[in-house]
Amino acid sequence: MSKKSPGTLLREEIVVNGGAFAYGISSAFDALVAYKAGQKIMYVGGYAASGLRGFPDMGIMTPTEMLQHIQYICEAVPDGIFMVDIDDGYGGVHNVRRIVRDLLTKTSIAAFHMEDQRNPKRCGHIAGKEIVPEEEFLGKLRAAMDMRRELDVSCLIIARTDAFSAAGGKKNPDTGGDIDEAVKRGLAYSRAGADIVWCEFPTPDRKSAKAFAEGMKAHMPIFELAFNISPSFEWNKFENPVTTQELKDMGYKLLFSTYPSLTTAAHAVYKTARNFLNDPIEALKELQSEVEGTPAESIKKIVGVDKYQEIEMKYDPNAKKRIENSEGFKAL
Repeated sequence: MSKKSPGTLLREEIVVNGGAFAYGISSAFDALVAYKAGQKIMYVGGYAASGLRGFPDMGIMTPTEMLQHIQYICEAVPDGIFMVDIDDGYGGVHNVRRIVRDLLTKTSIAAFHMEDQRNPKRCGHIAGKEIVPEEEFLGKLRAAMDMRRELDVSCLIIARTDAFSAAGGKKNPDTGGDIDEAVKRGLAYSRAGADIVWCEFPTPDRKSAKAFAEGMKAHMPIFELAFNISPSFEWNKFENPVTTQELKDMGYKLLFSTYPSLTTAAHAVYKTARNFLNDPIEALKELQSEVEGTPAESIKKIVGVDKYQEIEMKYDPNAKKRIENSEGFKAL
């Protein structure tokens, strides 16, 4: 029996199992660790990819860089189900067709999302974003769908609108953003053939999430919605934020968090770096005690040194003896 495609597996999670969550990772290493922790569905976003390289998410990374970033991640975890970010498609319809073609022929992604921001785009939570005319984005969306139809019909396309809090929008006094334009665009993108629609919000306020879901349902009862459980939101300070169960009840079937692994890494590296300022040997002993019994206890195992040594011994007649007669980590 042939193996199901990643896109089919994600569709089954959303439709058959009633919803899915994608955990945001920033590198192939993150993906390996998250997979060991039980995260099968993961999100590969531009914010994390840019941050890993020391850039803000403001349209600085090129499509070539993002493609290679995604390739490393997919290769590291072949059984992972990955939802990835292609920003605004990196330009016009030709750019959209090229990045979608490259993703569907050179990686094993399950889904990708594209947004209606004006180039150069930026993280939805950085001030200054603008949106392109609806028809312009619909043209790029159709270009993406046609390329998907040619190469992998199982891959999901997620259309994102940034209309709610873009520059020049009308602020609804109830929701705090341009909910009418967001719903209008969400409906247009869904009718054009997007599998899932995502509206980017500036806060974790339930009013805006509910208004968008209800606005969509009023005109189009059958569709799927995504919600960004963003680390950019101050969940711990926001008064009475929306809950996971409420989002599910509203109809948000695909939930994801964009860069929790990047935040985790920043916190851990900062804490450890501070400790190493005093006595590095004592700091290292403390660190090793903390990670003992977890996958982080052996980075060599996480990156698969044992598997690579096994491959060496399979093809190189001298490898086994060489490994046996030298010091270091051994897969024997």
